[in-house]
Amino acid sequence: MGKSLRHKTLYQDKDWLIQKYVKEKLSTVQIAKIYRDEENKWCDPNTISRWLKKHNISMRSLAEAQQNRHTIVTPETTTKRARTR
Repeated sequence: MGKSLRHKTLYQDKDWLIQKYVKEKLSTVQIAKIYRDEENKWCDPNTISRWLKKHNISMRSLAEAQQNRHTIVTPETTTKRARTR
C-alpha cells in the first residue's frame, strides 16, 4: 500500500527541470512545449511552474525572465569583411 501506480512524467524529474530551467535558461512555456513535442502529451506552463516550486527551484524574477527572452545566443564570428571602395 501507499505506492503510486502512476508513471513519473518528464516534467516531474528534478534533474530534467534543473537542466532546462536553470542551466539552459528556458522559460516555462518553452519547457512545456519541449515536453509536448517529446512525449506527445499536453502540458501547461503552469504545470511546469508548479513542479519547479515543488522541487524548490527558484523562479526567475520578471526582470530576469524578460532579459533571457531578449538574449539570443549566437556563436561569435571573428572574421571581418574587408572594406572595398
